[in-house]
Amino acid sequence: MCGMNLVPLRTLPSGPTGEVEPLQGPVIHLAAAQSESGNVRTSPVEEKMLRHKVELFGAFSYVTDKQVDFTWYYGGRIQKTLVDYNTTEIKAGAPLMEVYSEEAVEDQRDCLKMLMELRWHTKDEQKVFESQYGTNADRVSLTGMSYEHRNMNARLNAMKDRLSRIGMTAEDFQALELRGKIRDTFTIAAPEKGTLLGALPHVGERFTMDTVLFRLVPLSEIWFEAEVHEQDLSLLKLGQEITIGCRAYPDQLFKGKLVFIGKEVDLQKRTLKVRFLVPNPDGTLVPQLSATGILDVGDQKPHLAVPASAVIDTGRRQLVYVETSPGTFALRTVKIGAEAEADEGGKEGPSRWVPVLEGLAAGEKVVTSGAFLIDAEAQLQGLPASEADPGLKQP
Repeated sequence: MCGMNLVPLRTLPSGPTGEVEPLQGPVIHLAAAQSESGNVRTSPVEEKMLRHKVELFGAFSYVTDKQVDFTWYYGGRIQKTLVDYNTTEIKAGAPLMEVYSEEAVEDQRDCLKMLMELRWHTKDEQKVFESQYGTNADRVSLTGMSYEHRNMNARLNAMKDRLSRIGMTAEDFQALELRGKIRDTFTIAAPEKGTLLGALPHVGERFTMDTVLFRLVPLSEIWFEAEVHEQDLSLLKLGQEITIGCRAYPDQLFKGKLVFIGKEVDLQKRTLKVRFLVPNPDGTLVPQLSATGILDVGDQKPHLAVPASAVIDTGRRQLVYVETSPGTFALRTVKIGAEAEADEGGKEGPSRWVPVLEGLAAGEKVVTSGAFLIDAEAQLQGLPASEADPGLKQP
């Protein structure tokens, strides 16, 4: 095959289990002409500053911990909407709708009734104290301290507090107490600045205390949510910066910061969820826009590396052919890291490299082209080759 002269140089050793051990010596000798015809090329093991570029696909979403699902303190009916239905951006305190609430009216009636009862109860207690202790001022000051009186006061204060939360003012309470005037309509205002998601309820629609009347979300910051493959997990660190592009704005790039790395692997896709916080001061980005992010992770120090094309990956081990002397090659088991790009400083050369963690030393030469051809010939001749690895899947 290919006219190569294959010469075995030593016997293949076995481990204690009878399994073939990885070779660290020469396997095949090729003449210069044979190497040239087989397009065998080598590259030295050298230190490189590597950069890992992880491409992530996902979509934008609003920051859920800043989302406001607005519910009211009473049930009622929408009397009037105070903003246009096409409005999306809302200022804090902006009036949104006017509502009528039978429940709030009933609470005011109960409040008025309790005020009257307290007056009569106070007068009765006053008479009891005066009959027992006379008109002594110190004794009379104890009026109203009975359990029943304290209980009525607590209930009254609770109702007043609830009514004040929907907009009842001190003047409203004074009018209720002095003139019995009951307020039946109330204005609901935006609790904070944000973007309205979804439509406001229409006029005449009834609601309960559990009904979400509107959803308000500030979009000054937005999430980019994506999924990362498990083999890229070791490259991620909180705080890393990502560059994001989307079809909606093809001429713009957006920056984000990694704020969340999921702790659960999707068993079907073998991915984890990640989340980036993206500044969005102009509200340009909106939820559910699809986007693509590039995470550029650079190493802080150089690593021993070889071109990615030099590695034969059997699934359980990674192997390379090392040129031990001109025309002589040895099979070597190595341990490598994640594939990355190397800065060649404008020079031509392989762009994809892998860091070498074990198995090679600086200056050694590895086969980057023709390795599979050498490996196939070695297998045919029964010589040490990647076939000795139990994880190899033969075609």
